[in-house]
Amino acid sequence: MFSGLVQAGTKALGGARFSLVNLFPATIFVLVMATLITSGVYTNPHPSLTHVFDIFNRNPALAVATTLGIFLLAVLLRPFQAAVVQILEGYWRRWPLEFANELAAERHRRIQHTAEIMLSVGDPNQPASSEFDEVAEYARKLHTLNRRRRRAGIILARYPMAVEGSTGLVDRLMPTLLGNVLRDGEDYAGRRYGLDMPVVYPRIYPSLSPKLDKAISAQLDMLDTTSAYCVIFGLISLFTTPLLRRIDLWSLVPLATALISAFCYKGAIAIARGHGRLLATAIDLHRFDMLEALHYELPRTPKDELNINKRLSAYLESRDADAVLRMGKIRYKHPSTVGDGKDESPISIEVTGDGSSDA
Repeated sequence: MFSGLVQAGTKALGGARFSLVNLFPATIFVLVMATLITSGVYTNPHPSLTHVFDIFNRNPALAVATTLGIFLLAVLLRPFQAAVVQILEGYWRRWPLEFANELAAERHRRIQHTAEIMLSVGDPNQPASSEFDEVAEYARKLHTLNRRRRRAGIILARYPMAVEGSTGLVDRLMPTLLGNVLRDGEDYAGRRYGLDMPVVYPRIYPSLSPKLDKAISAQLDMLDTTSAYCVIFGLISLFTTPLLRRIDLWSLVPLATALISAFCYKGAIAIARGHGRLLATAIDLHRFDMLEALHYELPRTPKDELNINKRLSAYLESRDADAVLRMGKIRYKHPSTVGDGKDESPISIEVTGDGSSDA
């Protein structure tokens, strides 16, 4: 009956997603820590896993309490899932992480600048003669340089491009690699069309095709899952750090969990890259659907589209009641209706800078 209640609660709280993102990580954390503590690994010079089975066999209520505790921990942690991902992204606005924000961002800034310098390095000098040794040396140098350039290109692809600010170019670097990859994916998806992705995506989302919506949702679920496991194994590694003093097989526990946490973080970065490509696909296929839903006339040329999108992004982000008047001469396109309810030819209305409109 108790297991049935747990299954019913899991289904009600989100089914498979709740299990992957919340329940399983909570189970791993509680079981690992409970096993280590009851085995005596922290206090006993000779810990044994048989102690764990003996304790649970003698106290069946302890197993029930552990199961209930796992479920309650999963429920309590569910509202903080978004915060977990944001921490891994580098949104460190609160103490004590805020002090490491600029230092971590500066590290990525230096990596980015080093890669830019490597891409700007010219080819080695041509050999002075056709001697085999000189030609072979030139080929080796050119091969090494091209390999470093490819590596530098891969590194630069992870970071968002700088944007023009009031005081010149301003970088958009985040303190973590995951945050930089996600931000670059957002920028890449929208900047080609002059769109601010975080601003316009909620307006595009209702128009997504079912297949694309399902693919994006699946990747977000995977990102949440890998982030949760990264944090859980990182916490286990932190709490088992005292085991390093034992200098035995138990000392491998914090090292193994730290390695698993790092592996999960790498997986989250790979998922973030794929997520950026899906966001770009959503913009490519559905940006005009957003304009139609907003009743704007579709642009006729790429230049017109770029101008409209820049003004639209600024308008949607603004809270000014008169911001719509700064949209310029962008024409509305409303379907007209007649008495029988059928759509006739659309009505075009042009909004001008002074707030007047021409039908």
